[in-house]
Amino acid sequence: MAFFDNTAPSVNPKGGPVDLSTIAGLQHAQYTVTWEPMYAPDFPFELRERIPLLYEAIQHRPNHQLVEQIRQLVRQYPDIPSLKNYLMLAYAKMGNTKKASEVLEQTLQQHPRYLLGLVNKANELLIVKKDTAAVEELFGGSPTDISLLYPERTEFHASEVANFDNLAFLYYIAKRNPAEAENRLRTLRDIGYHSVDQLRAMKDRLDRAWLLFNIAKMQAGAANSVTVEGYFRAQDQQTTEPPAFEHPEIDWLYQHGLGKDDNPLPADKRDVLLALPRPSLTRDLSKVLLDTVYRYDYFANQDWDATHQSFASHALLLTAELRAYECLEAVLETLRQDNEFRELWWGDFLTDYYEPYFRQLLPAQADALKAFMQEPNGNTYSKTLASEAVDQAVLADPTLKTVAQNWYADVLTFLLAHADDETLLDTDLLAFIIGDIVDLQLTDLLPQIRDAFGRGLVNESIGGDLAYAEEKMQNPAFAPNRRPLLPIAEAYDYWLDPAAYRKAHPEPEREKFRDDFFDELEAKQSEWDFLYENDEVEKTIPAKSIKSSPFYIEDQKPRQVAPVPNRNDKVSVKYTNGTVLRDVKFKKVEADVKAGKCVLV
Repeated sequence: MAFFDNTAPSVNPKGGPVDLSTIAGLQHAQYTVTWEPMYAPDFPFELRERIPLLYEAIQHRPNHQLVEQIRQLVRQYPDIPSLKNYLMLAYAKMGNTKKASEVLEQTLQQHPRYLLGLVNKANELLIVKKDTAAVEELFGGSPTDISLLYPERTEFHASEVANFDNLAFLYYIAKRNPAEAENRLRTLRDIGYHSVDQLRAMKDRLDRAWLLFNIAKMQAGAANSVTVEGYFRAQDQQTTEPPAFEHPEIDWLYQHGLGKDDNPLPADKRDVLLALPRPSLTRDLSKVLLDTVYRYDYFANQDWDATHQSFASHALLLTAELRAYECLEAVLETLRQDNEFRELWWGDFLTDYYEPYFRQLLPAQADALKAFMQEPNGNTYSKTLASEAVDQAVLADPTLKTVAQNWYADVLTFLLAHADDETLLDTDLLAFIIGDIVDLQLTDLLPQIRDAFGRGLVNESIGGDLAYAEEKMQNPAFAPNRRPLLPIAEAYDYWLDPAAYRKAHPEPEREKFRDDFFDELEAKQSEWDFLYENDEVEKTIPAKSIKSSPFYIEDQKPRQVAPVPNRNDKVSVKYTNGTVLRDVKFKKVEADVKAGKCVLV
């Protein structure tokens, strides 16, 4: 059975067990973490007072005389691995890494389950040899949790957990897994074993790891991204002649813009248009939409004029209001063109015009939109509009969830079955579709999602990896972003002056989405603010080294923690906003102190 001899000073600033429920980084909390000295039952009593003295001497006065003293103790007590550990540290402190390494190897041969020996060896493998596979061989797998190495134990010393998780932090940095490394850093922070400047050094290293991870992820996403650009399909059908409309009123769409500075279409003219006979009106609106295709060259060679070239945007707003399924083929034809075509007519506002129209046609035209998703050579961002429309339709009307689940299942099945077809394979499109599925928490589609990720068919730089998708689907951080479907009068008011419209029509649900989103970001950013609160003062203070040599973890002295006042003691506190309260009873500010809103001064 493995045992651990306490190598930290015998006088600890903390006593008793640590509350594991407050430690965010621990994955398995089926044990107690204590600051009290721990000794094996047969640990010699006469050594208990010498251990902290040896520790202090190694830290501050390492010399040949001390080495010889420890060597004698090792010979006298050959079954005490911590003495060998101290001998190794003494050699390392004196710069004799060769002898330190020899002692470490001897320690592991004689005590193969001695934790600090394993940790020191693992650090040598990681930092000197950059060999994560050897670390995994040493521990029989990744160093995930200390309790998995010693399942027979129910209690560990704080220094054991801190040293092990320090190793795990370095291991996951080396494995390019900053998320798991951050979990280990949280453990080290919450146990309180390392000093602030040690934690800051580790956090800085973590930040660099995150930066490199995200850069690599973006590069991999770009390198592995497969998208379908599509092409302009009407090059040989170009004309300079405008369409012949059945209703002369349609010309109004070519004479009025949408913005307040673009001679906006008057409401009475809009009402006249909507009152025209539906069959002929929808035929004319289809011609308006196709005019963008057949006179593309004509308009592309002119300077943009929002007053005379917003006719297609008017047409989309009118077709959405009419739920004009008769215009669907013309609408889809505009989306079958290439990026330059859509950039000319709608720019960054593609979703604003197309998604409301598609939503109005659901669920009746779900099969038509599914067929569009299955067309070859369909541009990525054209097809995402149909997926977004299904997503938003269900968010507005949850009774459509079954329709959506079947729709997404059929689309995924088709795309996965044709993954070898370069006119259909689109890793970006699959990422966007999966994002919409995650929004709707369609958990029955997880097998297909796992298949897509497993086959490398999803651009992870867009919506994250499989683990992220599964977590967000089953435990969403906040409600999805529901976009309102505006009646046509409000839609025209919005385009007339978007800022004024938003001010006059607050959207509490969307505001909550934005607030929740930014609160989550802020919480992630502010979690480590305490490391830098006194940064200006501490810039002149050299950070303490976490290790005394490149590959030996020492038993660090825990940082000093001020005693907790009694509830009726008078204290002074400083709040995060700078407010200072002096000479107040501790019980009045105790909750704020525990919540991190203020600190004792």
